[in-house]
Amino acid sequence: MTHAEQIMAAVAHITEVQGFGEFSRDDVRRRIGVEIDTWLYGYTAIFQGMRIDHPGKAPVVGERFASAFRRVCHGRYVLTPKGKQLAREFVAGRAESAPR
Repeated sequence: MTHAEQIMAAVAHITEVQGFGEFSRDDVRRRIGVEIDTWLYGYTAIFQGMRIDHPGKAPVVGERFASAFRRVCHGRYVLTPKGKQLAREFVAGRAESAPR
């Protein structure tokens, strides 16, 4: 699973399964289960690239994950309509692959 997929899976769990409308980077990091250093050096730039309102130097994450969420205030994010659809797909995919 790529970092973008891990981030999206974590965001999907936070928003779709747990029902939170907003999330923070730390919420996502904790859900993925990585240490702060790993997050900072391996995930944070990808997270930036997934924002619809990302700063200009964020890396390209691919069309599927681009513009999935936006910042609503310092440190808080919400899913865009595209992100909500993607989150539902991630939750549905997890349910389909779960053992019976």
